[in-house]
Amino acid sequence: MGSRITRISRRTRLFRQKRLNAQTTPLLRKVILKIFICLVCVSLSACVPSDEDSPATEHAAETISEIDGATMVLIPAGTFQMGSTTGDSDEQPVHTVTLNAFYMDKYEVTNARYQKFVESTGYPQPPLSHNPRFNAPDAPVVRVNWRDAAAYAAWANKRLPTEAEWEYAARGNLTGKLYPNGDIITHTDANFGGTGETDQWKWTAPVGSFPPNGYNLYDIAGNAWEWCFDEYNGEFYSISPENSPRFGREVAPENENFRILRGGGWGGSPEDLRVADRWYHLSSGSTIGFRCVQDIP
Repeated sequence: MGSRITRISRRTRLFRQKRLNAQTTPLLRKVILKIFICLVCVSLSACVPSDEDSPATEHAAETISEIDGATMVLIPAGTFQMGSTTGDSDEQPVHTVTLNAFYMDKYEVTNARYQKFVESTGYPQPPLSHNPRFNAPDAPVVRVNWRDAAAYAAWANKRLPTEAEWEYAARGNLTGKLYPNGDIITHTDANFGGTGETDQWKWTAPVGSFPPNGYNLYDIAGNAWEWCFDEYNGEFYSISPENSPRFGREVAPENENFRILRGGGWGGSPEDLRVADRWYHLSSGSTIGFRCVQDIP
């Protein structure tokens, strides 16, 4: 009788254990499944880069201006030493300048592009538009004053480069060099006073006739002096801020000050073509043209 009771008791415990297991297993499975899902989510979130880890926005190396159709090249953000220890006194002191990235016209503004501006706006023709020495469609427009250049830039949804932007771009990522492509410049490199080698032009040459600099800018030395935004100040380098320096009034008043010119022209000397050289003018001349820049949003 006792052994029979024992067997019944064992059966009862086994039945209860099976019943308990049957009730526990689904609950345990749910818990395990939830833990697994959480682990997967954590793993996936670790694989997704945060905004801080994401690389900086990359900009196209070149872009086409919507209004004037000009090709523009990317000038990357950076820091450089502006000025010269061996040049004129207004090129000193050499100072550190930091700039944001921007786009710059690959070529100087040509007669053809300036004519498009004239036809679109009714702006006056440039004085040398009928002179065969200077009016070739693919030659840089010259004898335009600062106001003319600023008007074109505004029409094209661009602006004139600051003096700092111009020098930074002209250096083409080279450090401490006199010219856009090194310490020596010849008629193989640019169109300036006289002729010889590649330079067969007594006056302006078709844009792009000489090798570009390190930023793929053509004729950044020679061919035509290029207007900058800044008013001339011979002492500005001693007080220049480091970040994006500029000096001058946005709108030229009637008593306009001299504005900066850079790069040298077809009638200049090698000294004029140095990347740090500063010239200034109140009106214009047959060696003076321009190119534009555009901000990156």
